[in-house]
Amino acid sequence: MNIKMGKLTKPKTHRILYILLLIATPFLLLQNYLQSLIGELSNLTFSIFETSIPVTLTIAVISIIIILIFTYKKLNKLRIFSWIVIVFLFWIGQKSTDYYFNHKFYELQYNWHFFAYAIFAYLNYRILSEKKVKSQKIIALTFIYTLIISTFDEAVQIPLSNRIFDIGDIAKDLWGSMIGLFFIFFILEDGLILKNGWKIRNKKLTHYFTNPLSLLLIEFIFAYVFIITSSLLTSTEYIFISIFSSVMIVAIIISIAHISQIRLWRNLLILFFTTIIITQGFFLFKYSNKNIIYSNSKLLIYKGIPIYFFDVIIFPDGTFRLVDKKKLFNKRDQNTILDISENIIIIGSGTDGSGGIGFPQNTVSQFIYNETSEKGVQIIILENDEACNKFNALKIQGKKPSLILHNN
Repeated sequence: MNIKMGKLTKPKTHRILYILLLIATPFLLLQNYLQSLIGELSNLTFSIFETSIPVTLTIAVISIIIILIFTYKKLNKLRIFSWIVIVFLFWIGQKSTDYYFNHKFYELQYNWHFFAYAIFAYLNYRILSEKKVKSQKIIALTFIYTLIISTFDEAVQIPLSNRIFDIGDIAKDLWGSMIGLFFIFFILEDGLILKNGWKIRNKKLTHYFTNPLSLLLIEFIFAYVFIITSSLLTSTEYIFISIFSSVMIVAIIISIAHISQIRLWRNLLILFFTTIIITQGFFLFKYSNKNIIYSNSKLLIYKGIPIYFFDVIIFPDGTFRLVDKKKLFNKRDQNTILDISENIIIIGSGTDGSGGIGFPQNTVSQFIYNETSEKGVQIIILENDEACNKFNALKIQGKKPSLILHNN
């Protein structure tokens, strides 16, 4: 019995059991309708002086206060700063993904990915640190293990719960493990990873993968780029584009950082980027009072800014952001679109009219009641050229339409 109990208390056993829990949890939630219950719990509020306060956010704040009370003796400037960075990492992770989901920062459903894999990173660290594994190897193995487990988790859910393979969930899991690694090396180990200084650039390319700080930064860059591209390309047909583009962007960043150590290359890079910034600034200034200047099947030029390949939403105030490339808008997507719009929404259905699906009526123009603003909103669905012309015409009239354009 003692031998069996000893095995159960080993960190390696904890990691195995936790991995099984990670894989089983989504299936159990879906099969037992617990996912909707968690969503309802996230929306619970209570009132103080007529101010509605979320229960989950209150619990989180109380938890942080309790942690600070019990650990205040170990707090220093680095740890305090690192806790602030961790909160920022949670925030930026949410702001960069699943725009149409319109999740709140404190929602349990959304943050589960971040918390779950941050805990996994810690459990993995416990095992590897006991074996005296070097920091760079811990960082690399945590990254690899997360990708393997999360990919398997997504794949196994397809036949068990009739779900699709969601590469965005893999990206969120990876971001969670990055948050866990940051906690380990900057709070738990109190910045021991910085013992060799803050130097990030290295003389040899191989050193970027042997220097713990450089490797951690590379993984963070990849995880962030991946979480952005995967949320913009959620359809299974774009999986390889999302992965390839993330790898290429990271490779380009590493290459630029590395060759910038050579004076000639550094000067050429400064000249190159300065030229791009000045050129883009000139076109932005020249067309600042214009709207959509050009549009085809893959390229949109808005106020002098080129937007290639990705779908884009232009808000009533004239600002814009890239959004998920999709043809079908479900009810949740429509609610998000209504929340950010005023009284006119134009949907660019692509050059072939294959997008803009899912709204109540299959017509060019229709009206939808916005429960939030308690007003009617006009939805106009047109092929891209007509949608852009309609958008420009309404802007000239002083209207404030929203535009969602599908680049196909």
